[in-house]
Amino acid sequence: MSSQERLHALDAVRAFALLLGIVLHATMSFFLPIPAHDVSQSTTLAVLFFLIHTWRMTAFFIVAGLFARLVVERRGTRGFVADRAKRILVPLLVGWIVLAPLTIGALIWGVTRSADPATLAAVTNPQDVPAGAFPLTHLWFLYYLVIFYALLLAVRGAFMKLDAAGRVSALCDKGVRTLLSGYVAPFVLAVPAFAVLGFDQRIALLGGIPTPDSSLIPQMPAVAGFGTAFVLGWFVHRQLGLLGELRQRWLGHLAVGLALSIVCQTVPGIKLGTTAAWLGDNAAWSTTAYAACYLVSAWYWSFAIIGAALTFCASESPVRRYLADASYWMYLAHLPIVFFLAAAFALLPWHWAIKFPLILAITLSILLASYHYLVRPTRIGEILNGRRYPRAARRGVNTAQQGGGLSAA
Repeated sequence: MSSQERLHALDAVRAFALLLGIVLHATMSFFLPIPAHDVSQSTTLAVLFFLIHTWRMTAFFIVAGLFARLVVERRGTRGFVADRAKRILVPLLVGWIVLAPLTIGALIWGVTRSADPATLAAVTNPQDVPAGAFPLTHLWFLYYLVIFYALLLAVRGAFMKLDAAGRVSALCDKGVRTLLSGYVAPFVLAVPAFAVLGFDQRIALLGGIPTPDSSLIPQMPAVAGFGTAFVLGWFVHRQLGLLGELRQRWLGHLAVGLALSIVCQTVPGIKLGTTAAWLGDNAAWSTTAYAACYLVSAWYWSFAIIGAALTFCASESPVRRYLADASYWMYLAHLPIVFFLAAAFALLPWHWAIKFPLILAITLSILLASYHYLVRPTRIGEILNGRRYPRAARRGVNTAQQGGGLSAA
């Protein structure tokens, strides 16, 4: 398998993670009181949310770290900074100015329209306001990419001076190679996040690593969990042959990840689809057991998804290429639409099996149409994808040009 084939597969993982984010947010009103409390509640969609949420951002940041080093190697430090400023920082700033007010407005409408008085009071008058409070909304992942880029460039610069002979780097490469040569890596890689969240009830209350979308101050759970994934991706790019280890073991990783996800829901005091149902004195034990199973499963799932993509999506595909390009825009723009539709449908006396697919169908139609006509052939598409595609251009794929596009996020 060539490097280009690997890039196609990993770009598919990135796109898959972003597009599943739309699905994830569309499930929320059917088992949570936000963005609206739908009259048709669903345990099935709560399970779907849990499974997607388990691995999505861990896998995303693994791929992001790998492609970050790819761009640094191709363009140098200055070229990397210019590229990331254009394709990450600009979408973060402009996207927040345009999208955050729409998202917050749809959220407020949905909650005030459908929530019970207690939930409404908790949302409109929150008791625990984090330090540095700021509504990053779903754009938090761009904010943390900027943080990780800055940290990695600083560490890289120090290593180039202090480890000019490459001895430490070689030891790190050997350690990563040993780690990924079997099935124990997820236990090791979960340690940083477990050290932060292993005794923190938020991991069970929120169903995973707390989403750092409410503060400009970096949150340690996200830094530990997603930062570890980013660093691993960076080191895997130094030895792309290690991707073969993930491809070889994807089915085994999937089996273990699924088993651990099931175990997560058997921990006493944890009930899927609710905040929590603590059993008094067992609360601390429940938190630790749940955190251990959840954090390890996130890595098994991530390795399984990446390995499956390397197995089934390694070849070039115009359809996957198009969706990969579209996924960045679709994820950036989706949340106000999903929240508005969730609020609009919340009180309709229809079954969730009708409303949920309808929300997805309307959202995806709007996003795909806007991408095709308003983004792909314009300056916006050039910023997000690294190039613009004129409407009259052939649909063929220029692999060399798209190599940079693989690292958009």
